[in-house]
Amino acid sequence: MSYQEDFLTAIQRTSRFNLQPIPAFSETSGQIMNAARVNDLNKVLAPVFSGIQSYEQIVGECMPIHLKARSVLEKWLGCPVYYTLGWIDDGSSEGLFRFDDEKIAMKLAAGHQDETLDIHAWLTLPTMEIIDLTLTTTLCILQGIKEGEGGVIVKKADEVTGLSYKPMLIGETYLHKIGVIKNMAWLDMGVSSGK
Repeated sequence: MSYQEDFLTAIQRTSRFNLQPIPAFSETSGQIMNAARVNDLNKVLAPVFSGIQSYEQIVGECMPIHLKARSVLEKWLGCPVYYTLGWIDDGSSEGLFRFDDEKIAMKLAAGHQDETLDIHAWLTLPTMEIIDLTLTTTLCILQGIKEGEGGVIVKKADEVTGLSYKPMLIGETYLHKIGVIKNMAWLDMGVSSGK
């Protein structure tokens, strides 16, 4: 299944679970993130990373970092940027941060009670390009690999090699409904939402 098909299924799943509002989606062909924009990404996103002193502070912060980055990127790129919740297929039997419809329903019914949330967040552009500001650093820190810390993934989702992104829900309403986001203050206070 292509990323676009998975993404459209994620929009349907978001609707099926009544996680309103569902962002309006209109696919665009081509590519938004050209070489010049990729080169300017660090400068544009500097406010998102203010207060982060080390790469270790990025681990487990995919949700707040991408939520903050979304509005910055929408303004800069002049197009919708979709906050995407899902998991990563790394070829293992479990995958990374894997969850399914059953786990979504369970969290919606009971709320989130644990200290961490086994879920990954990234951004999707209407061209099916993904921007992931945290995964590379998280994997490098957890595996003790210095090379690659601070790296970002900016690419057409179907062109990413070595792993594949599996979108499950679009937007942050799920995080509000399960109690992970109680108000927007947690973004500015540096409170960890888990991963």
